[in-house]
Amino acid sequence: MPIKKYIAEKDTTITDAYKENLITRATNANMGAADSLEVFAIYAQANSSSLERSRILVQFPISDISTDRGNSKIPSSGSVNFYLRLFNVEHPFSVPRDFTANISAISKSWDEGYGLDMENYSDLGWASGSVNGSGCTWLYAASGSQWVNEGGDSFTGSRYNLPYAFETGLEDIELDVTTIVEDWIAGAIPNYGFLVKLSGSFEDASQSRSFYTKKFSARGSEYFYRKPAIEARWASVIDDDRNNFFASSSAVSDSDNKMNIYFYNRVRGNLKNIVNNILPNVKFYADSAYTQEVTSSFKVVTNPSVGVYKAQVAIDTTASILYDRWYNTSSLSNYFSSSITVENESGYDYAGSDEYVINITNLKPKYLTNETARFKIYSRAKDWSPTVYTVAYNVVENTVLNNLYFKTFRLNDNYTIIDYSTGSIAYSKTSYDKDGNYFDLDMSLLEKDYGYGIKLALYQDGELKELAPVFKFRVE
Repeated sequence: MPIKKYIAEKDTTITDAYKENLITRATNANMGAADSLEVFAIYAQANSSSLERSRILVQFPISDISTDRGNSKIPSSGSVNFYLRLFNVEHPFSVPRDFTANISAISKSWDEGYGLDMENYSDLGWASGSVNGSGCTWLYAASGSQWVNEGGDSFTGSRYNLPYAFETGLEDIELDVTTIVEDWIAGAIPNYGFLVKLSGSFEDASQSRSFYTKKFSARGSEYFYRKPAIEARWASVIDDDRNNFFASSSAVSDSDNKMNIYFYNRVRGNLKNIVNNILPNVKFYADSAYTQEVTSSFKVVTNPSVGVYKAQVAIDTTASILYDRWYNTSSLSNYFSSSITVENESGYDYAGSDEYVINITNLKPKYLTNETARFKIYSRAKDWSPTVYTVAYNVVENTVLNNLYFKTFRLNDNYTIIDYSTGSIAYSKTSYDKDGNYFDLDMSLLEKDYGYGIKLALYQDGELKELAPVFKFRVE
């Protein structure tokens, strides 16, 4: 499943805003247990030049990400992107428009605290001489530890300071923070989370106007899908053309001539890398005796995931069947061999039908939150009609759909959990092999005790064409 979510382990709001009397500032207030987070800048409320600010601190379990990477649950650096997700909270107050926030990596350890009051700022955090407070404040990161800069310390430089623009003020934050997360994982900087504040002139009163107030859900929110999170996203599509293989043709582009063939190294049913992490080679032949080698104008062999080996090739051949042999380059010992039916681009009506009969063949009525389910898809052209001579077979060949995507949503309110992703990180694109299309879904992404639906869509000619069926299940 090419998406994994990590919920914040601590978060809070800190402020230097005036209390209700417009005399005392709430620099000793803590809001670590509140169910929302808030950024704002208020200009000229107490007097003609007064300025009040609010900022967000949020930290994530980077050690969990490191553990998952070590266990091959997420890819290595360079093959995965990390996104900061903060979700808008609707409220009855005014909302700032046309502003920019700054998201930076915090450079000092801080305590979350237990404060709840975001109106009167009555819950105390750490402060000079305070004996009752607990948790960070505008002045203090932890007990006896002041911020070097009031309102939170962060690393300098563009690498650790990222802008995020708002137009209506009602937007969520969905920001690529891969460089920061990778530096946390590598230990290049310590993980103290993100500081979220208004940027430059939007916070410093130089525009002589207020930006009040932008709120996001905190980790204490009752809403399962709206808690602060880091999402790991990657494209882990298996695009195995073994049953959908075309010989190279001058009628199509070089990229369309490239076919993908896979070898799955299974040991007692489990995928494992070849011993000593040897990368195999592969050759193609026009005969089953493996004597008539057919060369490829392009061939790259990779190991995209544990136990999975991929060869991308472009083969110009008139043979109707090719035989692939995967072997050890040094010892020449054989790992795997099979056959491939070859289609001719110029004589094959690949366009087929715009409509398909489609089904998830192994759909269950319910799943558990601790499982990752694989959904297997059967499809065929809607207008398909076999020509029967003397023998009819009861198994209809599965049609492979190269650009099939899935979407997951909650049934009671149509809330989208995983949307179609046709961009550079196609995490909702289905894989396919000789048996047809399929995809994996990590059920921990879904809140239990709800019903969910799956929709499928083809991406053709730059647009998504949603297919009719909705496949329903429940998570418990």
